[in-house]
Amino acid sequence: MAQSYQPESRLPGVQWTRGFAAHLSILVLVAQFGIGAAQAQLSERAPNACRSDPTDGPEMVVIEGGRFRMGSRDGDSDEKPVHKVAVQPFALSRCEVTVAEFSVFVLDTGYVARADSGNCRAVNEAGTTFVDGVNASWRNPRYPEVAQVAAMPVVCVSYDDALAYTQWLSARTGLPYRLPTEAEWEYAARGGTTTARHWEVDPRASQCDFANGADQDAKSRFTKRKSVECADGHVVSAPVGTYRPNPFGLYDMLGNVWEWTADCWHGSYDDAPIDATGSARPASVRPDAGACSRRVVRGGSWFYGPMGLRSAKRSKDEPTRTYNSVGFRVARTH
Repeated sequence: MAQSYQPESRLPGVQWTRGFAAHLSILVLVAQFGIGAAQAQLSERAPNACRSDPTDGPEMVVIEGGRFRMGSRDGDSDEKPVHKVAVQPFALSRCEVTVAEFSVFVLDTGYVARADSGNCRAVNEAGTTFVDGVNASWRNPRYPEVAQVAAMPVVCVSYDDALAYTQWLSARTGLPYRLPTEAEWEYAARGGTTTARHWEVDPRASQCDFANGADQDAKSRFTKRKSVECADGHVVSAPVGTYRPNPFGLYDMLGNVWEWTADCWHGSYDDAPIDATGSARPASVRPDAGACSRRVVRGGSWFYGPMGLRSAKRSKDEPTRTYNSVGFRVARTH
C-alpha cells in the first residue's frame, strides 16, 4: 500500500503551494536558458508533472513495509536466484529528479557535475549504442533532434552527482534524503504485482500507456531499434509524469531513464540479505563486488524494448560514469 506524502513541516490542512516553487523554477530557467526559452519550456511541462518545492523537497509516496520475492526465474542470470526480501516502510519520490530540480541544486551550491566537462555518453545517430566525444552534459544531453525541457528527468549525472544531490537536499530540508536500495526500488516498481511489468495485470494495457521505451516513434528515428507496436510520441526521454503511474502511484519506474540505486553491484543474488537495507558497503565477502567499483541502476530507459523494461531487470556502471539515459529519484526512511 502507498499514499501521497508531503514533508512533516507542512501545516495540517494546508494545500501544496506552487507560488514560490514556480517562481524559483522560472528564475532557474531564465538563468540557464534565457527568458524566451524559459517561457517556452514552462509551457511544455507535462500536465501530470510531480510537485516539487526546493524548500520542502519533492512530492513523496509513503510505501508500507512488506515481503516480496525479488528477482526473476525467467530473466538474466544476475536476476537469480529469486529470493524473499523484507522491506521496511520508506518513502520514494513520485517522479524522477528533473532538470529544473537539479538546476536549483547547482545554482545554490555551485556544484560541478561529472559531465559538466562534456564527457557524458550519448546515443549515436543510428540509435545502436552510446558514444563519447559529443560534448553532452546534464545541461544539454545531445538528444537527437529533441530539445531537453525543464520537466524532463535530469540525465548525464553520475552516482556521485546523485549522492551529492541527496546530501544537499537533506541539508536544505533537514530531512534524511538518500538513494533507494536496490530491493526498495524493485519492491516499489512492482507495486504489489508479481508479473514482469506492473501493467501486465491488465491484459488491455499497453507499454505506451505506462512506460517510455522503444516503440514505433523510436523506430521511426532509429530504424534498427527493436520496438513494440505502439507509439507514445517520444523518441528519447519524456517529461516526468507523462505516462500512467504504477499501483503505488509512482511514475516512470520502468522506462524513461535508468535510475541509480545505493547498492554495490553483485553478479547474482547468491547469499543476498533477506532485508532491504542494501549492500552499499564494499563487501569483501562478495568477490564480484569489486570494492564497490560499480553501482546498480534500475528501470531501463527510452532506449530499451520490453526485455529491458521489467521490474527485475538490473544493470550496473562505474559511479563516475554518465549517460544520457541515466538519472535518479530520491528516497527517505519513513
